[in-house]
Amino acid sequence: MISGVWQMLKKNRRSFVMFLLGVVTGSSVFLILYGQKLDGLLSERNTIYYANNQKYKEILKLEKEIEQLTKKGNRRQDEEERIKKIVVEVDAEQPFISDAVKTRIEKKLSPFLDKSMQWISNNPDIIELILEKEQVTIDDTQRTKVEVHLKYVSLYDETLKIWLEAKSLTNDVANTNS
Repeated sequence: MISGVWQMLKKNRRSFVMFLLGVVTGSSVFLILYGQKLDGLLSERNTIYYANNQKYKEILKLEKEIEQLTKKGNRRQDEEERIKKIVVEVDAEQPFISDAVKTRIEKKLSPFLDKSMQWISNNPDIIELILEKEQVTIDDTQRTKVEVHLKYVSLYDETLKIWLEAKSLTNDVANTNS
């Protein structure tokens, strides 16, 4: 049987050589046409792989950052700033009125001590409602009455600072009676 195949090859040598040349030429044309496309696809795959690795590293970095921030946030909630001191600044015509009003208002605002600064800053209208047209009687010989108007509220470094304007009501009442 082997001798039969060998004789057939000798007889059809030209056909066999043409067949081999056709296979070589066909594979060469195939490599030329599709080789560049395959190189482009491989290059694109490598680029996507590199970009994917970069994004993965960025995601890991952001996850670590989120974890650190949540730890800081938990600590910050535990150590939430609270009001430790109340400072009242009064703009009045006479210094003794200013001192008396300051003491009375500080006593009136004492429930805000040790409250969350965040809570006060989110609800500043509470202070305004408490002090709105507040009338303060100063115990002296003339029994002076003063009306208090809120100007500014500031929260800084565990301190609630309030600026007030005090207007004397006894002078207005005296002027309207005469």
